[in-house]
Amino acid sequence: MSDPYGPKRDRWGRYLLPDPTTGKERAWTRATTLSSTLADTYGLTKWQLRMVAKGLGMRPDLLALAAAAHVDDKSTLDKVADDAKEAAGSSAGANAGTALHSFTEAVDRGEDVAIPDPWAGDIAAYRKVLETSGVITRPEWIERITVVPQYNVAGTFDRILTLPDGRQVIGDVKTGKDLSYSWGEIAIQLALYANATYMWRGTTWEPMPDVDKTQAVVIWLPVGRSQCTLWTVDIAAGWRMAQVAHDVRAWRSRRDLATHLASAEAHAVAHLAGQALAGAVGRAGSVDELVQLWAKADAAGTWTPELTAAAADRKRALTASASNPTQGGAQ
Repeated sequence: MSDPYGPKRDRWGRYLLPDPTTGKERAWTRATTLSSTLADTYGLTKWQLRMVAKGLGMRPDLLALAAAAHVDDKSTLDKVADDAKEAAGSSAGANAGTALHSFTEAVDRGEDVAIPDPWAGDIAAYRKVLETSGVITRPEWIERITVVPQYNVAGTFDRILTLPDGRQVIGDVKTGKDLSYSWGEIAIQLALYANATYMWRGTTWEPMPDVDKTQAVVIWLPVGRSQCTLWTVDIAAGWRMAQVAHDVRAWRSRRDLATHLASAEAHAVAHLAGQALAGAVGRAGSVDELVQLWAKADAAGTWTPELTAAAADRKRALTASASNPTQGGAQ
């Protein structure tokens, strides 16, 4: 969608924005990325495979490139797959949806824009639904970037709507032909927007307006149907699942769940050796014996800061014992 304030992005499309607390610029995980963490992508994957197959059938040159490429040539094969999907028209629907979405923005900003077919019928349906339902949009709350620092998430909401009962809710325009399998993802996405703490305004952050955190509204405007309907979404449930999605992403990033057996055994041996050395330090009968223990362990690389502290304690005890024979006898 259009971005009136034009923030920088990194190569993965993440917003590069200052932290509201520290002011230091950093990358923020996209709200759509977090919300898609729990999505069932089986159907989408099968559709993509069909598009690649169809595109290869339409483009013999791509088929030849794929046949000539080595199976490990990821760069070439990825580009062939992308080009094949494009040849099959996989982005046509997305482009039409993007255009329709932009037309709704222009309408809600009060701009005088000529809307060609087939979007004219869709926009007429859009205007009518907002008017008859009593839902109000405000130009200053269209396509605004928000952040949820606790999840390191940033995203752009479509609208903040005012409902007839006076509530302000997050509004989202969806132009896909079928939302049946998307509601879980949508609920998380809109919950993130509703629970955001700040909105970006060009060069600085401003507080997020107070919006309903239990419900949001989806304006479903499928391309080319001249139909528009409003749907309420349970974002209280979406917010609970945002935590789950965050935990899942953290789980996937774990790299410490397995240790090579030889390394584990070496760690266990070193641990036992450290325990034995700590016992020897505690039983040392003189400062000279402590020095000898340190010299041997230091040469072997097994002396630790914990052993330094233990040796210091033992040295103090030995020194006290030497100055007080009665106490020394007790030890």
